[in-house]
Amino acid sequence: MKKILLFVLLICATISANAQFGRTKTINVIPDNAKIFHKGAEVGQGSYTFQMGREDYMLFKLKAPGYIDKTIKVYKANKQNTFTYQLEVDEAYANSEASSDLANKSMTIVVREGMSSDEVWKRLVLYLTDVFPDMEIMDKSAGWLRSAWMKQDFAYATIRTRIEVKEMIGQDDLRYRVKLQSEYAWHDCGGGDECYQQWDRVLKTYNQAIQDLFNAIR
Repeated sequence: MKKILLFVLLICATISANAQFGRTKTINVIPDNAKIFHKGAEVGQGSYTFQMGREDYMLFKLKAPGYIDKTIKVYKANKQNTFTYQLEVDEAYANSEASSDLANKSMTIVVREGMSSDEVWKRLVLYLTDVFPDMEIMDKSAGWLRSAWMKQDFAYATIRTRIEVKEMIGQDDLRYRVKLQSEYAWHDCGGGDECYQQWDRVLKTYNQAIQDLFNAIR
């Protein structure tokens, strides 16, 4: 009889333990197009229901375009079974435009026929210094302009932008190579050059300025 009772108690303990380890929990994310990642793999979008294993907690990463990434821990000991997280809007994203054809790409501008190099140079200086007031290089003989970095701070990141324009020598017509560099760095990195990474977006201010420059000489 004692063996039967002990066996029943063992069964009950096992069931109870399994119920604890397999407790079902649900993550809800705002916005609902946010992707949910666990151990590097996408496991859900907007919502994800799962069962806790034997670990004390599970780690998830939440991502959505235009929002700051968020990392969360869901603890097994927490009696709450449903969790809702709202991602913060990425201000840098909101103040920029996707520009994979402009950001960090070398572009060639062929000057329209009839414009002299002196006239082009005056227009380049006029348009560029209006937006990039600090110039690192301004060499007329080489047809070379490069601005200093312009930095703009947002809640979680700093965006820096600069432009370089250089005359292409040895061409039959007058043309320039233009490159707009756009980079970002998270504040918690420290702000050194090693913290910056190329960004495939351009702050709206510079996007329009470059278009105006193109229109002025081609």
